Amino acid sequence: MLGKCLKYDLKYVYKVLIVFYLIDIIFAIFTRILFSFDNSFMLHILALISSGTTISFMFSIIINNLMRVWARFVKNVYGDESYLTHTLPISKSTIYTSKFLSSIITMFTSILVIILCVFITYYSKENLEVLKNTLQFFATTMNSTTIKVILTAFFVMFLEFTTILQAGFTGLLLGHRSNNLKMCKSILYGFLNYLFVIAISVLIIYIIGLFNPSILALFNSNINKTLTVDIVKTALVLGICLYVILIGIYYYIDIKVFKKGVNVD
Repeated sequence: MLGKCLKYDLKYVYKVLIVFYLIDIIFAIFTRILFSFDNSFMLHILALISSGTTISFMFSIIINNLMRVWARFVKNVYGDESYLTHTLPISKSTIYTSKFLSSIITMFTSILVIILCVFITYYSKENLEVLKNTLQFFATTMNSTTIKVILTAFFVMFLEFTTILQAGFTGLLLGHRSNNLKMCKSILYGFLNYLFVIAISVLIIYIIGLFNPSILALFNSNINKTLTVDIVKTALVLGICLYVILIGIYYYIDIKVFKKGVNVD
């Protein structure tokens, strides 16, 4: 049953997202074509405008991904569709898990599409060489490989937006337990949840730093003098682990809150 719920959740989200994917890819290709005309000043101006439009649609993809996932949650759990949703022979944990998985899947594809559009727009031998040199510099500095640097950057970005999605889910669950101003309270709770994640992450890193002077150096006012590659790597790994753990904790709490019942509009 989880598979069927996930199918309809993904269908709802991708119905709009796919349009933004296609528009951004089209503008990326158009920008690529315009940039190929090196001798035309007017076409170069158009290429810059098209490039800006491509970048704006990249942000639009993320924003619409977030909003569409949350809208699906509200409509399916609290709106007109909720009467059917809550009469289905499935558990509330299955319903919530479907929403959670759909958010992860769609955010993953959105980031992949953005990377594809960046590649289409700006790929060239010269840019590729600059990128390789830059990544190689970071890889060498951090005693890692280029692939690991790329995957780490991708994973950090993915975790960041997944955390925002999770904070939004928690905000919606808490806000809709009220009898009035549900959406306003949902937005407030979601924002506070995200701030809490950031605050608790910093606090945990600081507490660990009390037992590890190298981590405590991140809070040093003379960080430029104390910051080392090992400190950056440790903090990065620690931050990723914390985000994963906190997302898991929020997922568990959300299901517990969801099981207590919902106030259908």
